[in-house]
Amino acid sequence: MLPRVSSLRTRIAALAVAACLGASAAAHAQRPGVVPEVTVSELALEWALGHFASPVVCQLGDRPVRGLRRVQISPGPAHVRPPVARLVFVDMEVSEASRCLTELKGDVPNVIGSLQIRLPSTRRTDTAQRDFREQLRRRSGFEFAVVSGGLRIQPVSQPVSPARGVDFRGGRVSLVEIPEGSDESRLLAPFPSPRKLLLEISATDGTKLSFPLYMTDPD
Repeated sequence: MLPRVSSLRTRIAALAVAACLGASAAAHAQRPGVVPEVTVSELALEWALGHFASPVVCQLGDRPVRGLRRVQISPGPAHVRPPVARLVFVDMEVSEASRCLTELKGDVPNVIGSLQIRLPSTRRTDTAQRDFREQLRRRSGFEFAVVSGGLRIQPVSQPVSPARGVDFRGGRVSLVEIPEGSDESRLLAPFPSPRKLLLEISATDGTKLSFPLYMTDPD
């Protein structure tokens, strides 16, 4: 069932870039007194991790119901090198809805599936943390390459429409911080959250998806 929007639990901890950097440094440290060498890619993947949601309104019978699209970004398989993150779209379970929409885009589909993403590989260097902070300051985020994976994109309608499978391998995933005053910022204003990001995904066949996200508690 499509979840109803509720107030976020107050235990969401403020996420600071410094914390990401500190966690990465600890993970890569070899011995005391040695400056760990990491890549900007590894730091960017850690920065992207989290549980996110995007608000939608779906028509169920004669009434509109507010709900959430769930998106999760978690570490990828440990054996994959260079490392990847796993971007997952959770089924909204809206088979009984006649349509779903947002204030910014009108009708939106149900999206299900997962992608493995990474930043183009860079060499390990003791300046990676500084380079990461500088890129985040200049661009407000990162553009990742899709290593593998596909999504099922299904229009929400009655009768139920067939889903279209799209292979996103070779495509791009952009995650950038949402600026204050933007349309996306106003849409997400009712949701208190330490992070708000714009997710944009493009496939080599021209398919494009875009969702404003805010960080939530893990389910």
